[in-house]
Amino acid sequence: MKVQCACLLLLLLSAAVLSQTYKDFKRKHILPRKGSHDCNNMMINVNDINQCKSINTFMKDKVTLVVALCSTNKKGFVTHKFDVIDCIMISSKPCLYQMLTLRKNKRIKCENGLPVHLEA
Repeated sequence: MKVQCACLLLLLLSAAVLSQTYKDFKRKHILPRKGSHDCNNMMINVNDINQCKSINTFMKDKVTLVVALCSTNKKGFVTHKFDVIDCIMISSKPCLYQMLTLRKNKRIKCENGLPVHLEA
C-alpha cells in the first residue's frame, strides 16, 4: 500500500512539473517591469485562491537573458547566478511576505528553448 501511495504521489508531482509553461514561469519568477516590487503585491499573481505559497523566487534579470540561457540547452537544465528576490511567507491569514534580496545560483528547466520551471 505504501508503494502504491508513493507511486501515485510521484505521478502527480511529475504531472505538475510537466504542466508548467513559459507563461506561468514569467508570472511566477520574473520581476514585473511595472508596478510595485513589494512581495505582498507580487505574490497576489502567484498565489492560488485561499492559498499562500510559503516561498517564491523572483529573478531581477530581464526575461530575454533567461530565454537566451535556454536557447543553448533547449530541453534540459541550465544553472546561472542571478540577482533574486525571495518572498518568504510570514503570515497566512492574510498572506504576508518578507523580502530577501540575494545573488545565487538557480537551476532552470528548459523546454523547447524556453524556461518553464525554477528549482527551489
